Amino acid sequence: MLRMEIKFLTPTEVWEGFDAHKAPLEASIISAQTQDNIVCSQQIFTADTTKEGRVRVFCKIFYDGRWQDKRPALLVLPSFDNPYSREAIRYLVEEGYVTCVLDYCGTLVDTHTSYPSDLSFASFPSCKQHLDDILGGARNTPWFVWSKVARRAISLLEEQSLVATDRIGVIGFGIGAQLSWQVSGTDNRVRALVAANGGGYRWATDNPKFLGKDIPDGDEQLAYSTGVGAETYAKFVNCPTLAIATRDSIACDVDRIGDMLDLVKCKTKQLIISDSCGQQFTKSVGNACICWLRKYLASDGEAQVMPTMKFDTTDGRLYVRVNSARGAKSRRLYISYGEPISKERYWTTLDIKQKVGEHEYVCDVPVYDKNELIVAYATFDYDDGDIISTKVIDVIPAKHDVTATDSAIRKSSIIYDGSMGIGAFSAKSDSALLDENSLKVKEGPFGIKGISLDLGVLSLCRSIHEMKTLPRSASLHIDAYSATARTLEVSVLSYPDLKRYTAHTNLTGGEFWQKLLFECSDFKSEEGKTLSAFGNAKVIEIMSVDGAILNNFLWI
Repeated sequence: MLRMEIKFLTPTEVWEGFDAHKAPLEASIISAQTQDNIVCSQQIFTADTTKEGRVRVFCKIFYDGRWQDKRPALLVLPSFDNPYSREAIRYLVEEGYVTCVLDYCGTLVDTHTSYPSDLSFASFPSCKQHLDDILGGARNTPWFVWSKVARRAISLLEEQSLVATDRIGVIGFGIGAQLSWQVSGTDNRVRALVAANGGGYRWATDNPKFLGKDIPDGDEQLAYSTGVGAETYAKFVNCPTLAIATRDSIACDVDRIGDMLDLVKCKTKQLIISDSCGQQFTKSVGNACICWLRKYLASDGEAQVMPTMKFDTTDGRLYVRVNSARGAKSRRLYISYGEPISKERYWTTLDIKQKVGEHEYVCDVPVYDKNELIVAYATFDYDDGDIISTKVIDVIPAKHDVTATDSAIRKSSIIYDGSMGIGAFSAKSDSALLDENSLKVKEGPFGIKGISLDLGVLSLCRSIHEMKTLPRSASLHIDAYSATARTLEVSVLSYPDLKRYTAHTNLTGGEFWQKLLFECSDFKSEEGKTLSAFGNAKVIEIMSVDGAILNNFLWI
């Protein structure tokens, strides 16, 4: 079997001869609907023409019908597994942005983008099979086709009467965020970039940064990184850039997102690492994004000094030293032990309180095993609503003269009790933004407190150490209170494949605490397979909490 020759192309070579204005857009308005003063103009335009036909691209342009003056605009590149959120769009329009949601691969269920047969690899769902394929060359990838589509969409926005053409930004989510780096790196009309849960380095999916090589392995990976990799196009981004990542995202390597920003030429750049919410962000992160857009898209804000963090050692002990650059109202350190894969980490949170300079603080880092990988980052909250995180850094204490270890034993049968506050729990929901206040400690019968969630899924990621030390025969105990009868759904995600196993139990309801006991045999996969041991359960998720209170998570 003959091996296809791999073509190595630089971004300059890939984009040679492309002109986003050259061909007519042939744009037309399909419909326009107004709800609560927000107009949704559905439009279709021609992005490209091939031997087999035209690429006709569908988009929705949202704006306030009462506007008379020109406004900044945002081109939204959604992920194809979550096309777009009306809640988020309303959020942006109310802030004053003409917002264009681009259907670059044909995922919308009503009118959608269509590709001719010779570009079918860029159309959903077949595009999913070609995302990491470079054998046909960089120009024969979905990324190149979609980037052309997005750049033509910017030309469409320039023709809208309400758009200030010198203030067009791009915001991408997931796959759309990966795409946004390429668009912003090749089109100088992009005034500001927000990349949410998309940080390049797709070739390194199975190559954790802090364990493996941090360079492409082999010709295919190198050709991919050079021709279509977001990390290569980041070097050409010369506009203010905000990168946002949830620390447990499966779409974005949180360890490398800081490296992406290091490559950006523009001095105005910022990183926000959100709490564990999957592909969702908290409302505070959403507000911080709006704060950033006000400064760098709607206005000409000056670049600010970013916070820094580094590991340090004193008298054989490990510390982190942080500088918030300006006065911060809170400083939090996030630490994970012994887990190189970012999406599977158990994070410990510490408040950074020991001040040693004007904006400089230190925080003691417990060390349990001197040869164990430790990763950490810090997040700073400011009075103006801004949130800034440092990049994730790593250390192996033994290599840095650390001699002291913490005597605390990490093995415990207690997962959670009410005295731990919200503990290591996180929440997830179907909303565009997660209200972090929905996760709270509530008081139940007899004044006993526990964890509660108003809406969504209650999630707990377990540490590798706890999993390894758990006896195979262990059972899961939970105390639960519910004022009314209901069915509680509990799932565990196995390690390392994150396969879901689910159990159901009934809460009778009433002013008392009900003891729940789960055996491995209670948890079944969709195929009916039984969970082999709780030691294989990386994540515990509880659905249908809806105001119930849970306490005393124990291994028995």
